[in-house]
Amino acid sequence: LQHYGYRLFGTCSTWLLWDVAFYGNKLFQSTFLLALTGEETNLFEVTAAAALNAFIALLGYFAAAFLVDKPYIGRLRLQTIGFLFTGTLFCICALFQNRLSSTFLILAYLGSSFFGQCGPNCTTFLLPAEIFPTQVRSLCHGLSASAGKLGALLAAILFASNGPFSGESSMFWMSGYCSFLACAITVFTIPDVTTLDLFELDKKWRMIVDGKEERYDGPADDYRHLSFIECGVAQHK
Repeated sequence: LQHYGYRLFGTCSTWLLWDVAFYGNKLFQSTFLLALTGEETNLFEVTAAAALNAFIALLGYFAAAFLVDKPYIGRLRLQTIGFLFTGTLFCICALFQNRLSSTFLILAYLGSSFFGQCGPNCTTFLLPAEIFPTQVRSLCHGLSASAGKLGALLAAILFASNGPFSGESSMFWMSGYCSFLACAITVFTIPDVTTLDLFELDKKWRMIVDGKEERYDGPADDYRHLSFIECGVAQHK
């Protein structure tokens, strides 16, 4: 924790927050769709909208696979942009639920599914597999994944019919706030290692274990591969 605590906090909390928004939407998708289309919508229309939503989400996942290894995008930017766009679209659905046409609202909701897949639903499990040294990588990834499952459990409780966020607009606001908070945590605590040789993380870790951390002078300590908080800590050493 002394050396990678900020990163672990970042991967755990962002995965947890994303799963609150993601599973809240998936477990109660019919409720979300009815909130946008109106109670008069029949079963066939809701099913068609859910199928279209799944297709758009699949396109988002293919887009993420295409972009995630591009140096000009990478994992960190993809996650940050995904959280930002998803949160914005959720809040639009909450704010304009009774002011805009159902068609526009459905398009906003479909957009949230696209950017959720082309972003945090891809990167929240990818980043913990890359930003830690090999010796502690499985442990840190497991802790992050466990936090995500806790988020899914919280979603099932919070968004249930008798839960504190069971109201139509409350569900969208909650999902939007979780996305925005996760975006901020991503920016401050998670580094971009898209172009970093992961061997450098192991090399630095071995020197930490041997008590020679101050002698390491490689790309793993470059500001481009450190989080915002880690850069600030390094400047004060």
